[in-house]
Amino acid sequence: MKTSLAISVARYMHILSSFWVFILAVVILLDVFGRILFLQPLPGTKEILQNSVIAITFLQVPLAIYSGSMLRTTLVSDWMPPMIKKILRTIAYVLGFALFAAIGYASYPEAVDAYRISEYEGEGSLRIYTWPIKSLIVITGVYAAFAYLTLLISDWRGDLPEHESLVNH
Repeated sequence: MKTSLAISVARYMHILSSFWVFILAVVILLDVFGRILFLQPLPGTKEILQNSVIAITFLQVPLAIYSGSMLRTTLVSDWMPPMIKKILRTIAYVLGFALFAAIGYASYPEAVDAYRISEYEGEGSLRIYTWPIKSLIVITGVYAAFAYLTLLISDWRGDLPEHESLVNH
C-alpha cells in the first residue's frame, strides 16, 4: 500500500471516529432528556458508550501515528546528534510496531469467538453485539503496526521530514 493511500485511509478512519463521537453526543443527550422529561433513560446507553469509547480510540490511532502525534517527549532527544535521534526513533517504531501487532494478534481469538457465539452486552430490549468492536480492535491494531513499519522504512530511506510526520509531506 502506498504511503499516501495509507494516510488517506487513516484520515477516513479519523473522520469516522469524529462522526461516531457526534452520534454518541446525541445518544447521551437523548438519554439525559429521557431521564429528565419522561423518567425513562435510553435503553442500552451504557453498553453503547463503553464499546464506542474503545472503538473511537482505536480508529484515531493510525492517523496519530502518521502525523507524529503519539505521546512522546523530546526533552532528551533534542540534545542528541542526528544519528542517535534516528536510532531512538527506530527503537520507538519497533516498539510501537510490536505493541500494536501484539494487540491485533492477541485480540483475534476473542473477536472470532465473539462472532462465533454471537456474544453481546446488555439485557432486555437492547443487545449490543461485541464482535464488531473486537474485530475493529484487531484491524486497527494491525493497521497501527503497519503505520509504525511505514514510518520506520520512510525514516531509514530518508523520506521522513525532520518533524517525523508523513501527513503533510
